[in-house]
Amino acid sequence: MEVVSINSKRREQLIEEEQKKAMLQVIDFMKDAIEKGEVKEFVACSIDDDGICQIHVAAMDLPGSIGLFEIGKHLLINGETQFD
Repeated sequence: MEVVSINSKRREQLIEEEQKKAMLQVIDFMKDAIEKGEVKEFVACSIDDDGICQIHVAAMDLPGSIGLFEIGKHLLINGETQFD
């Protein structure tokens, strides 16, 4: 008889570690692009454990902020529909 143990807690930890690694890679990419002068303005959205969303904007003016937000929303919606 063979006993198989599934450690879901360990699997969850690995997924969390991979998610953190992926997020930090994005931050590093953005930081490098900003330092090289390739990115002049940006908008980002984050969500915490409680499901609270925050929008982070670095733009020259209000119209630019709104435009970047709307473009990001559009890309997210279109990206979601492509994977369905």
